Amino acid sequence: MAKNPLKPRQNGKMPQSRAIAIFTDLDGTLLDHDTYSWTDARPALDRLKQLSIPLIAVSSKTLAELEHINQTSGLFDGLIGENGGVIALNGNVEQYGPASETVDRTREEIKSAVTVPVESFRTVSPEIIATETGLPLEDAIRAGQRHCSDPLIWQPAAKDIALARKIAEKHDLTLVKGGRFHTLCGPSSKGQAMRRMVERLSVTWLEDAPENKRQQRFTTISLGDSPNDIPMLAEADYAVQIPSKHGKRNMPLLDHPNLRVAPKPGPAGWNVAVNDILDQIIGPDPNTNKNSEVLHG
Repeated sequence: MAKNPLKPRQNGKMPQSRAIAIFTDLDGTLLDHDTYSWTDARPALDRLKQLSIPLIAVSSKTLAELEHINQTSGLFDGLIGENGGVIALNGNVEQYGPASETVDRTREEIKSAVTVPVESFRTVSPEIIATETGLPLEDAIRAGQRHCSDPLIWQPAAKDIALARKIAEKHDLTLVKGGRFHTLCGPSSKGQAMRRMVERLSVTWLEDAPENKRQQRFTTISLGDSPNDIPMLAEADYAVQIPSKHGKRNMPLLDHPNLRVAPKPGPAGWNVAVNDILDQIIGPDPNTNKNSEVLHG
């Protein structure tokens, strides 16, 4: 995992009175929906590194997947996996999600109750996960290493989804719709995990620079593209909705006073939106675009 760079800003580019943290979904948001590339977001990512602004991955992916991505990219300073079920920062991991036995028992009850076949990442082979996701086999193996969530592989009707949600709620679980799958997970949402991560970031910030006791809180920016990102977007000071690459979800996901819809899908829209908000908070950068649409809820 990349070492957390939370040090007091010495270059004057970010005011001592303002700390910023960015939380981002991955698939369809920072990563292209089809290619999983983040190349188009490189200008904004480089700017975050220059300013030592922490970037937190918030995903339904497993911790194994996120750690592998970070080992090869060095993009992230903290990781939130399995829809908020697990948090990792500075080598410390905390799990907030349900026991795997609870997830398995609930999935089997759903499987018996609905009208369509149901499999899941915890029940099929890595080869099937690779087929369903388009991931290479090694990545599919990591995607199957789940502890407190389980993406379902099914083709449900609306009544199946409604019934599955009722069964999940009976076991104190939720069924959350992401960009590709319905995921069975615990009540800890991306938003709740984001709140916990901000608390941990704040402790690190104060430990690294005691003079930052004047700093009351982090200013947070969240970016996502799916319904399971709504709690994270709602928690943020600035919320960015990334439009769907294939045109299925471009209406506002939520009512938020600082919601903006990026002008492009995926990492290209991510790049514009992040730079636009940073320009607003800390001053313009002459090398960025400012074309994200602002929606006042």
